[in-house]
Amino acid sequence: MLKIDKVQTRIGVLIVAISLISFIVSGAYDYSSMRRDMLDELNQKADGLVERLSESLITPLWNVDQAAINRILLSEMNDKRIKAILVTEDNGNNVFAGKMRDETWNIINFKSWPIGKFVKRKTEISIMNQPIGAVEIFLSPKFIDDELYQSLLNSLLRTMLLVILINLALFVTMRRILISPITKLSQTARQISLDKNYSSRVQIECRGEMESLVKNFNNMLQQIEEQDLKLKQYSGQLQEKIHQSNKNLEKSYRELKIINRELEVAKDEAEAASKSKSEFMANVSHEIRTPMNAIIGMADLTMETDLSSKQREFIKIIISSGKVLLRLINDILDFSKIEAGKLSLEEVNFNLHQLIHDISDLFVEQMVASQTELVIDIRPGVPQRIIGDPLRLRQVLVNITANAFKFTSKGEIIITVSADQINATKSEIVFAIKDTGIGIPEEVQPHLFEAFKQADGSTTRKYGGTGLGLSISKRIVNLMGGNIWFRSRPEDGSTFFFTITPNVAVETSLIEFEIPQELRNKPVLVVDDNFAVRSVLVRYLKQFGFQPTSVASAEEGIKLIEEKKDDQFKMLIIDLKLPGMNGDEASIEIRKTYSKEELPILMITATELNTALSKAQKAQINRMISKPLKQATLFNSIMETFGYDVPQEYSYEPSKPIKDEFKSYRLLLVEDNPINQQVAEQILEPTGIEIASAPNGAEAVRMVQEAGYDIVLMDIQMPEMDGYEATTIIRNDLKMKNLPIIAMTAHAMRGDKEKCIASGMDDYIPKPIDKEQMISIIRNHLKQEKKTKQPAASSPKEEPSTTQRDDTQYREINVSEVLERIGGDMGILVSILRNFRSTTKISLQKCENCCKPISSRKPETKRTP
Repeated sequence: MLKIDKVQTRIGVLIVAISLISFIVSGAYDYSSMRRDMLDELNQKADGLVERLSESLITPLWNVDQAAINRILLSEMNDKRIKAILVTEDNGNNVFAGKMRDETWNIINFKSWPIGKFVKRKTEISIMNQPIGAVEIFLSPKFIDDELYQSLLNSLLRTMLLVILINLALFVTMRRILISPITKLSQTARQISLDKNYSSRVQIECRGEMESLVKNFNNMLQQIEEQDLKLKQYSGQLQEKIHQSNKNLEKSYRELKIINRELEVAKDEAEAASKSKSEFMANVSHEIRTPMNAIIGMADLTMETDLSSKQREFIKIIISSGKVLLRLINDILDFSKIEAGKLSLEEVNFNLHQLIHDISDLFVEQMVASQTELVIDIRPGVPQRIIGDPLRLRQVLVNITANAFKFTSKGEIIITVSADQINATKSEIVFAIKDTGIGIPEEVQPHLFEAFKQADGSTTRKYGGTGLGLSISKRIVNLMGGNIWFRSRPEDGSTFFFTITPNVAVETSLIEFEIPQELRNKPVLVVDDNFAVRSVLVRYLKQFGFQPTSVASAEEGIKLIEEKKDDQFKMLIIDLKLPGMNGDEASIEIRKTYSKEELPILMITATELNTALSKAQKAQINRMISKPLKQATLFNSIMETFGYDVPQEYSYEPSKPIKDEFKSYRLLLVEDNPINQQVAEQILEPTGIEIASAPNGAEAVRMVQEAGYDIVLMDIQMPEMDGYEATTIIRNDLKMKNLPIIAMTAHAMRGDKEKCIASGMDDYIPKPIDKEQMISIIRNHLKQEKKTKQPAASSPKEEPSTTQRDDTQYREINVSEVLERIGGDMGILVSILRNFRSTTKISLQKCENCCKPISSRKPETKRTP
């Protein structure tokens, strides 16, 4: 029996496949050719038949001899391919005579028109070109298909027999010249793979390509044999190298272990150095903030007393320099935290509009001194309250605005705030601070947000600063999920933009400033030479419901008032300082025609208020409004001018301490520094709260245990027992879980507040003490039902005169903070100054000791950090 291997099978399958394809192609071709010929023959038959019938049927059809017509039709129906012959008249609508075949193919008279696939022919029967009827024939291809299948079958059988014979001959030939040599090569290769005997060779006689294949296979075996010998030699050498490499690896491992131990030691040293650095920064911050609290606090208290103009100027310098130093300390601490990756953000609900207006109040002094307009432009749609870190947002805004004032000697600074709603709970808020200052050189712009980079870095630079503000601001904005960028050209000012994407507070709502119906759509005239101020005023007035008109000069304003006598303006808002005729001069001119009741005049000013008030009195101004303008302040002033009450929710004024507000409460002040103790007492004295003092934590624990207190202000770093330990004892040992304990400390680094809260304290007041913050925190933690109710706001008639109120508010260098401070008692002031003098030397010695290396410090009473 013939053995068939895989190669034979493949070749056989290939031959069969080729045969089948040839058979199918040949059959398809024969079928198509034969069918086409038969159809051509059938069509020719139809053409001849219809032509013959059209001639032979003329006479019988003319004579209306139906019998003769039927005989002619029957004679033609002998051809089985004819399905039907019909003779029609009346344009084919009526069958005169006809023969057809039924289903058994018998000839019958016409019954119905044939249905199916037929070869049809139809022609007219006419005499002398006049049609008398028509003949129509139907030929069936049925017999063509039968003949075609029979002929095709015979052809295919002959073709198949021929293909089989050819394939058999081809297979035998290929086996002899191709398959046998391949089989021999395969057997030899399999044997070599089993025996690994590369000296074997293939011995077979063949010719042509197979002979070349066998020779190449034997040559390949020879090369493999040679390579195998070389590989064995290399294997021995490799084993030696591996052995040597293992020795080297073991040595490297021992060295790596030594390096790892050294790295661990270096890591511990670095961590210790980092810890020492953090402790040093905290200690420096504490030791500097403690005397700074006394310096700034006492200077503020001194400002409340009767001083000469030179003394007042000196105190202003002390306060200003102290705050500059405090900002510098905060910048350095922030930069240190950023570099260590420890700067984190709070998530609290705060009033964004209030924060922006509070920031604008910080720059009133600079605005007055530099004659630079500060414009606050909060666009419609900015949410009232958001969730975020108000302290850090305030820091970014103050940094950028302070830079704008630093580099702007004249012109304007515009703070624009707009918002785009992202979804129902989140908005993108865009801040833009634009100035008309000196601009930023192009070569400096790429490095502006780098630390310690400034536009003017020379030793004689004019503007000062550390170069940290913008770098810190960029990091903070990035942490808030926003971006910061700027546009600037030298001598053409700069605009700084930054975005944040906070969540909008659930209870937030836009304040709608609604004026009474009788004031709606009344015309109002605005006179201001600054386009930005004018635009903001016009938009505010439109939101209120007025119909404002604005001009840039007093002369234009007076002319417009004269032209509109018939439709008189309801109110005039005019800037004090204008080109040409000033606002007060214009008001004097207007008062010659209109009284204060007929045309109320509101004057806005950025100048020193005492001078402005004097001019306003002479000009019979109804109300004075200071810049920067606030929408709520403008609204309140308009309402009060027309004698309407001002809703409380329209006021942005911060909560002020009320005299004797905490009269029914007792407070324990735990503070080891007598100056800081006295500053805190003076701040709290007007509230009427009863104050007891303790110099350290141990004494505080004893006093809390012996007497009842409503709230405790606790310093952290004190001798004998620090604030943390004292709080733990009060909470755990004395079981006083509900007693409010507020940290009041110079530890102001990020994490200190969290540490205070974790130790059991309820809140945190950093030093130097901010009076408003202190009063607000104390108020929040005292029981609501025992609070002294705040008196209701007095009616406009009971308020002090505008001159008196504004004179008090704007007499000092810093409006918002001077009113926050307490004092006025010369005896108390003298006592504070004497204590400050006696403790200054001690504070300086502590600062010097803190700056010395640890090993060289003199021992002192141990203080818990």
